[in-house]
Amino acid sequence: MWVKQAFRDYYKPKLKRELKRDPTQEEMDQRFNEIYSKVRLTLLVGVNEGVSIFFYEIAQFTLEEFETFRDRTEDYLFERFGGGNFKLNFYEGPSFIVTVNFKPKGEPKWEHLLPDKARKS
Repeated sequence: MWVKQAFRDYYKPKLKRELKRDPTQEEMDQRFNEIYSKVRLTLLVGVNEGVSIFFYEIAQFTLEEFETFRDRTEDYLFERFGGGNFKLNFYEGPSFIVTVNFKPKGEPKWEHLLPDKARKS
């Protein structure tokens, strides 16, 4: 599963320090499952503003919601939000785990979700 690979830099070093040795695959799988069961997600979209790109949160997902599109994430983002420069952020409670980027091509369907200050006139 691509998520397990994306999380590896988050959980493997901590597990190695706790065990004071390299963890086995079984130990890493167990730690991943513990973390994954508590995950929450936010979706940000990049908006070009001058020479900079600012990212704005446009959605939040629970693990249960994510499970419905995990195996086709980019397709889901395109179907629901259209094209854009998306960052899918994963958190374990308040702790940041990783960002995974997606850039589906197409017309945006997310502009109405931006905060007022980010909307172009």
